[in-house]
Amino acid sequence: MSSRVLTDSSRKLEIYWRSIRKADEVPLRSAFRLTTETAPLMRHMTIAELTDDDLVFRLAGTGITERQGLNITGKRYGDFAEPLQVSRAVARFKAFHATPCGFVSVHREDYERGFATDVEVAGFPLRTDDGEGRMVVMIVTPLGTAPYTETGGRPIFMAPATHFEFIDVGQGVPDGEAIVQWAERTALTGGRQPDQ
Repeated sequence: MSSRVLTDSSRKLEIYWRSIRKADEVPLRSAFRLTTETAPLMRHMTIAELTDDDLVFRLAGTGITERQGLNITGKRYGDFAEPLQVSRAVARFKAFHATPCGFVSVHREDYERGFATDVEVAGFPLRTDDGEGRMVVMIVTPLGTAPYTETGGRPIFMAPATHFEFIDVGQGVPDGEAIVQWAERTALTGGRQPDQ
């Protein structure tokens, strides 16, 4: 394995994703199925789709729903994160589709119910079944409790990542620093692409 992941669940998701990948293509959503390999992961799995410069959660496992205190299916990442975080996530999302690879990150989630946890998120790209849309399948693994901060009136606050790296699956990885800089310039220009 070329990736640096912290948890066994993340490694298992990577192994399964590699098994459904054909050649160098990003797998279709329909290729990702409930199997003996994926069933133990489903409680902490989510699938998101890029739409209108945000990520929409299309599926959230029961473990995620129980921990967060609500079902995020149909919700946007921007409902729980700051605009700059969303810009970074969208830029990284586009990059790991352009150069197929995975990612692993660690961040804190604060819940309106008054507690917080650190989570590891590992994800791999998928295409919608028409081949046009971009999705990601992620496993969100709790790592332990974290110091709680206010959620700012949101049911969940997803804090910025304290760790992020791309996972090379054989085609290299994007320039992570350039992506972050581009996302920050985009956020500062109100979503318009910055001048080159």
